[in-house]
Order: sequence, then structure tokens, then C-alpha cells
Amino acid sequence: SSSSLPAKSPFQMAPLAFLGAVAGRSPVFGKGESTPFQSDFCEGTVCLVHKSSEDGKLVTPAELTAVLEVSGPPTACWEFQLQVRFKIVPKGPVFVGFELQDGPLQLGIFTRGIARAILSVGQSMARQRGADIRYTLGDEKEGERPHIAIPVTAFLRMFRSDGPVPLPIMHPDKNGTWHLSQGSWQPIERAADLFDTEHYFTLVFNTNYIDFYLWNFVSIPALGSLDLATLCGSQALHTLIYDDGEAGRDTAEAEDFQRRRAFLEMELLPPHARHEQDEDVALCAESVDRN
Repeated sequence: SSSSLPAKSPFQMAPLAFLGAVAGRSPVFGKGESTPFQSDFCEGTVCLVHKSSEDGKLVTPAELTAVLEVSGPPTACWEFQLQVRFKIVPKGPVFVGFELQDGPLQLGIFTRGIARAILSVGQSMARQRGADIRYTLGDEKEGERPHIAIPVTAFLRMFRSDGPVPLPIMHPDKNGTWHLSQGSWQPIERAADLFDTEHYFTLVFNTNYIDFYLWNFVSIPALGSLDLATLCGSQALHTLIYDDGEAGRDTAEAEDFQRRRAFLEMELLPPHARHEQDEDVALCAESVDRN
């Protein structure tokens, strides 16, 4: 139910994102609800827990705040948990990416410098986790989309189970891979061939650098806070979980969108878009209240 938020909260009704699905789009509110999905290549559930505020006052329920505090300090702005059973074994690395699909970044001399600074922070974080990021600003060749992605193996926490488990998963350790055995999470090695079609895998991703409710970068070294619209304009931000497809990736290409095989896509909406969809919002609220 949405009763945990104040009656007039702008976060009570408007969805933060929409999850792509075969049967249509499903709303994601960022309040810890589980949203099932089905695609050609996998099935599962997503859970987004996002710190929310109204007039500067934190209104996130205490039990959800605890989810965001697990990997801190500092407390994450949000945590995304994706529980998936693959219908086909992924080919090579699996990535999580953020991209714009409606146009290039809004790049001038100043904003290009900002973009490079943010990418530098992303690269530093990825290297701390033993990974490299892929990125393109979308202005180097025709048809290229602005995109940044990291391998899911760089995620600090991953969980494997023989069947679906309720989300969000609460686990006190900040880093590791676990398998559910006889009711408890047992540590296992994160092998390169971990993914298969028999188990369910829960991938956990969070950050304290982006606030999607406020649509801001926050706590960026040397920059502080920055409106996402400075780079994205009025576009939505698409989150994808993907591999490079059966043919693999042409290493000469920065990103091959034709070969890419998307397991999941979620569209994060900028604030103006959340409240422009009154009919969808009403249906979304009914959906959440039924859960």
C-alpha cells in the first residue's frame, strides 16, 4: 500500500520509472515494491528502493531506509535489486547500462567538461571494483546513443537461489556473492561462468551519486550537485541489462547496438514526465494498492 507516505506526497502516485515487458509497461515507484517482468531472454522481478523527500523532509519508511544503509556510509540514494532467471545463458559479460534514446547529450564546452568529470568518477569507482566502464557521449558518429555501462560482476553484492525469493534482500555484508542453502545465505565464489538457466540471480546495484527523484547528480567530487537535465535535456534515462549477443562484440566498435541483446529495460522518468501521464499514474496507483 501507499499509505506509508503523506497523503499529498508527490511521490505517492507518480511512478519513478516504467519497466518494459512483453504485455506492456509496468510502473516502478521506488518504494520497495516488487515488479515482475517477462522478456524473450529472461524472467524475474525488480525492486527499487529510493530515498525520497518532500520539502526537504525525509519520508522514506524506516524499513526501506535500512536497505539503503547496508552498503554505507554514506547512505545510498537508491538501491536497485534485479532478480532474474535467464532463459538462455548470457554470452560473455553481462552489463548494466544507462543511455539516452531520443537524442544526444546537451554538450557545449562547459557541459562537455562536466560529462568528462562525471565519467572520470565512474571510471575510478569501476576500477576499485576491478572493472572498466564502456561509454560514448553519442556525438562521435551518426546513430550512436549516449551510453555508459559497467559489467554486473562489478556489483558489490550478488545472490543466487534455487527459486524466487522475496525482495528486497537484506544482508549485513557489503561485498560478496551468496547462495541460499537451507534457509541461509552461504558465501560462494563469483566465477566467470556463474550465470546459468537453472538458478535465480539477484543483482544489487546502488549509488550515493545520483538522486533520481530530484533528478540530480549529488556529491560529485569538485562539482557537488548538478541537475541531470543539464546533460540529458528533457529526455528519460533508460537502464538496460544486456550482453553483446550470440555474435559477441566487435572490439573496434565503442558500442554495437544492433548485436546487443537486452534482458531488461527500465525507463527512468524526469520529474516533468512523471506528472504528465495522469491516466497512467492513476492506473499505477491502483496497481500498487492491490499489492
